[in-house]
This record gives sequence, structure tokens and C-alpha cells, in this order.
Amino acid sequence: FFALLFALQPVVFFAQAAERPKPGFTLSIEDDKTLPEGFPFGYHRLLVTYTNVTDVSEDDSMLDRHTLNIIVLYDGTPAEETALMRQERKYREALASGKAIGRAHLPGTLKPRESVKMPLYISDYFDTSKPGTYTITVSHETYPWEPAKSVTVWSNTLTIVVPQPGAETPQ
Repeated sequence: FFALLFALQPVVFFAQAAERPKPGFTLSIEDDKTLPEGFPFGYHRLLVTYTNVTDVSEDDSMLDRHTLNIIVLYDGTPAEETALMRQERKYREALASGKAIGRAHLPGTLKPRESVKMPLYISDYFDTSKPGTYTITVSHETYPWEPAKSVTVWSNTLTIVVPQPGAETPQ
């Protein structure tokens, strides 16, 4: 009995040693201040920068707006989602369950240390028109469709202050 017990211990120790791979990319966000005239007061577009931090070329096809998790707080509480964001959540659930197919993505390969920027029309997904302070963070899974081996990569947190109408332009 004791010999069997000692023989099984190495198997147990090795079974617990599985590690998730380190992410091969970083994420950062910035407010895109180059919005053309004609957008409503308080409208914001972000630029999401996806950077390959490995020493090899990486496929960036997994980065798309359907796999970005977006967290927006308005004065410290969750910001109001738009109908488009609610529709997006339903689509993501359908993708995850296999009930929908197809994704729009940024095709291509990033060389080592190379970056790609993707616009994210944050005001299409969350109401950012009310005066106040908005904090925005995005995250992305390294393998969004394989949660068992995925790692979450977080961006920086961006703060946007929307002044009262008639005050200076949004910050």
C-alpha cells in the first residue's frame, strides 16, 4: 500500500505543473483626438494599440472588436450601454456557443516589436455624452476561443472628462 502511495506522488506533482503561456502581445489605449467635425458633443473614438512583444512574427488575426472586453465607468459606476453594445454581447455569446460564425478581424502578421492600431468607437457602445469622468480599460484574451489555455492581457486605463455643455471641449 505504501509503495503504491509513493509511486503515485510524482504523477500528482507533475499534473499540477501545467503553466499557461506568457502573452505575446501588449495592449494600450489612447483617446483619438483626430475626430473629424460633425461628431456629437461627448463622442469618443479610441485607438487600441496591439504590440507584438515576442522575438518572432505573430498572427494578429485574433484581435478584433468582437474579442475585446471593454470596461467603461462613469463617475465610478458602470456606464450605460447602448443598444449596439447589448447586440454585441448577444453576438459574442452566440460566437462562444458556436451558434454564430464569422468574425471581422485585422488580418496579417506582426513582426517582432511591431504594433497595429485599431479604432474603437467607444461612444457607439457606451453613452459618453453626459458631463462627468469616464474611465476606460480594455482587455483581450490570448486565446479567446480556448479559455483553458488563455491569459488575460489588460490595457492601461484612460480617463476622459466630459465638461458641461458650453464649457471647453472634452478632455
